[in-house]
Amino acid sequence: MKSALFVAGLLLTTTVSAVEQIYLDRLMNSGICHHCNLADADLQGQDFSGADMSEALLKRINLSETKLVGTWFTRSRIHNGNFENADLSTALLDYSLLIGANLKGVNFNGAKLNFADLTDADLTGATLENTVLRGVKFCNTTMPDGTINNSGC
Repeated sequence: MKSALFVAGLLLTTTVSAVEQIYLDRLMNSGICHHCNLADADLQGQDFSGADMSEALLKRINLSETKLVGTWFTRSRIHNGNFENADLSTALLDYSLLIGANLKGVNFNGAKLNFADLTDADLTGATLENTVLRGVKFCNTTMPDGTINNSGC
């Protein structure tokens, strides 16, 4: 009985890894990863400009120093994601959950973050020129100038 459970566990683990590779391949080949799971993916330094990662599970994703110009992240769950020094200019992040995200030095010029959740996020040194921040939740959020914003707690 124990060996049957062990084999079933191995099959499940293999299936999950294969599914994640399918999502990664889809993103790399087509720029589309709508409703996908890329949790824990290390995609540092890539160019995903214009990609669609809407409604995706992107927890702990590493997109530092990545070009994400015009990329869609609408309703994505990006808890503890790393975007340090990424270019998110003109990106669409409406209703995204960027809880605990590292957003240091990010270029948000012209981006839209309507109703995004930036609880515990760090925006130190980020550029917010022409950025739409309507309804954004700021709670223990480090702002570009280093101050803490608790206006949405």
